[in-house]
Amino acid sequence: MKKKILCSVCMATLLYANESEQFNLGEIDISETKNVSNKEEILSEDMQLHNSTDISEALSNTAGVFLSNSGARAEKTISIRGFNSTRVAVFMDGIPIYVPYDGNFDYGRFTTADLSKIDISKGFSSVRYGANTMAGVVNLISKKPTKEFEGNISLGSNFDDDFGVSQYTTSVNLGTKQKKYYLQFAGSIRDRDHFDVSSDFNKTENQPKNERIHSSSNDKKFSIKAGWTPDDNSEYAIMYSKIDAEKEQPKITDGSLGREREWDWPQWDKEGVYLFTDNNFGQNYLKTRWFYDKFENYLIQYRRDSDWDTFQWGSRYDDYSYGGSVEFGMPLKNHEIVSSVSYKYDSHKGYDEDDVKNEDYADETISIALEDTYSITDSLALVAGISYDRLEDDKIWDEDGKYSIKSIDSFNPQIGLFYDIDTKQKISFTIARKTHLPTMKERYSEKMGDGLANPDLKEEKATHYELSYTNFLTDNFNFKTNLFLIDYKDAIQSVSVGSLDQNQNIGDFRHEGIELELNAYFDRFSSGLNYTYIDIEDRDDSDYERTGIPEHAIFGFAKYNFTKDFSFYGNVKHERGTKLEYDDNKYKKNNYTTVDTKLIYTYNDLTFEAGVKNLLDEDYYYDLGYPEAGREYFVNMRYTF
Repeated sequence: MKKKILCSVCMATLLYANESEQFNLGEIDISETKNVSNKEEILSEDMQLHNSTDISEALSNTAGVFLSNSGARAEKTISIRGFNSTRVAVFMDGIPIYVPYDGNFDYGRFTTADLSKIDISKGFSSVRYGANTMAGVVNLISKKPTKEFEGNISLGSNFDDDFGVSQYTTSVNLGTKQKKYYLQFAGSIRDRDHFDVSSDFNKTENQPKNERIHSSSNDKKFSIKAGWTPDDNSEYAIMYSKIDAEKEQPKITDGSLGREREWDWPQWDKEGVYLFTDNNFGQNYLKTRWFYDKFENYLIQYRRDSDWDTFQWGSRYDDYSYGGSVEFGMPLKNHEIVSSVSYKYDSHKGYDEDDVKNEDYADETISIALEDTYSITDSLALVAGISYDRLEDDKIWDEDGKYSIKSIDSFNPQIGLFYDIDTKQKISFTIARKTHLPTMKERYSEKMGDGLANPDLKEEKATHYELSYTNFLTDNFNFKTNLFLIDYKDAIQSVSVGSLDQNQNIGDFRHEGIELELNAYFDRFSSGLNYTYIDIEDRDDSDYERTGIPEHAIFGFAKYNFTKDFSFYGNVKHERGTKLEYDDNKYKKNNYTTVDTKLIYTYNDLTFEAGVKNLLDEDYYYDLGYPEAGREYFVNMRYTF
C-alpha cells in the first residue's frame, strides 16, 4: 500500500554552483604538481545535472563503468571494464569502506548530497591506495566549506506515471570556515515507497502491472566534520559518518528465471570515525589517515509464498574494520618521491536467527608502496610505482580444525609515460600490474551446504595496458580516447567437485576495448557524449561467460539555456549486447535505451526543476526477472546560501 507523502516535500537537490570545495585531505593524487594520471572526476555539479541521487547512478554515466542491479539482493553495484564490483576498491576520502566479508557493498545506499566529487581511476591508479585495486579505484570526496557561513537545503518528490507519489528526498548541507578551523554538517533522507514497472511489462503470477510489489527502501545518511588549521603548513580533521538504511526484496517475476526469495533487510547500517592529518616541512610533507568503520546488516527470510508474513530464518552480520595509512612525500631534483604504509584489520561475525554465531573470521592486510614522478622535461614525465601487499588470516571459524592460518602476498609494479604534445594535446601510455587478494567469502564460504571451502586460493592478477589521447580541439570542444587491454589470470571461478562447487584459480581472460569522449561548451549550449566498446575473451575455451557487461554503451546529454535563468536538459543512455544467464549455460542478450529530461528555472538563490525519468517508459532490467522502474515524473527545489 502506498504511503501518504506530503506534497510539501515535493522537490529534490540540484543547483549548479559549487558552494563547497573538495576536502583535499581525502584526495590521493600521484603527483602534487603534475597532471600524470588518467583519473576522471565527477563533480557535484555533474551529479546535480544528471539527477544522480546515489553513487551508482553517478558512476554509471562514465565511460567504461556500468551499473548492475542484483535483483536477488536488491543491491546496486558497478563494474569497471568488465570487472565486477568486488574487484573495485571504494574509498571515502582515501579510506577503504568496502564490507569486510565479501569486499562488496550496496552502492545504492550511498547518496550523493554530501559529496564534492568522485574520483575514478581505471586500471592505473596510485599504489598508495593499498591492496585490492585490481579493476580500479573509486574515491568519494566530501565537501569542505569556503565561507563563514554557507549551505544548501534541497527537497524533491518522484511520481508514478499515474502521478501517485513514489519517493521523496531531502538534504541539508551546512558549513563554516573560520581563520583556524572549519565545520561541515551534511544530512539526507531518501524514502522510496515503491516504483511502478513499465506499461510494456507483461504481467506474471508474481508481478501484476503497475506497482512493483515489495519495492520500498529508506536511506538516512549524515556526517559531521571538524577541521583545525593552526597555520599554513598543517591541517587536522575528524569526521563521523552514519548510514541508516532498510530495504525490501521484490520477488522475481518468473520463477523459471531463478530462485524465488522473500527477503527483507530491516537493517543495513554503516558508520565510521575518520581522522586526518597533514603537515608540511619545507617542501616535504607527512599525511596520515586513521579509521574505524562498522557495518551491521540483518536479513530476514520469510516462508515462500507467505507474502512476507511468516518468518523462516534470519541472518545477521556484525562487521568492523580499523586501520590507517602514513604517507611521506619529498621532492629530489626532478623527482617527486612518495612512500606510504597502510594497514587494515577486517573482522566479520555472522549469526543465525537465534543469535548463534556460525561465522567468525578476521584478516590483516598491509601494503607498502613507493611512487616516483620523474620530470624528464617540462612536457614529459615518467611515473613508476610498486607496492607489496600481504593478507594474513587472523581468525578462522573452524570447529573441526581443518584450516590453519595462512598468508597471501603480491608485488604490484606499474609504469606510465605522460607527454604534453602541446598546450592542447596530451598522450600517455601506462602499464599496471594489479591484484585481488581473495575475500573471506571466496576462501571459506560453503555456499549454504552446496560448496567446499578453499583456503588455499591465491591472488588474481591483472596487467593493464592503456594508451590515452586528449585533444582540446578548440576553446569549445575537447576529445579523449582510451585504448585498453587487460591480461587477467588466475581468476577465481566456481568449479564442480563431485556434487559440490568450489572456488579455484582457473580463469584466464583478456579484456580489450575503447572509450571515446566528446564534450562541447558554448554560451547557451553544452553537451557531452561517451561511448564504450568492450570485448572479453575466455582464453581457456571453457563454457564460462562474463555476464552483466554490455558490449556497447553510450551516454549522451545536452543542456540548452533559453535565458540566463531558464534551461532544458536531456540525456540518453543505451546499452546492448549484455549477456544474462537464465538457465545453466543459457543466456539472453539485453539491450535497452532510456531518456531523461527536465526543465530548470533559477531565481536568485533558488533553483526549481520539473522533469521525467525514463521518458519512453522502457521496460528494461539489469537482472532477469527484476524489472527497473518505468516512467517517473519528478519535481525538485534547492536553496543555496
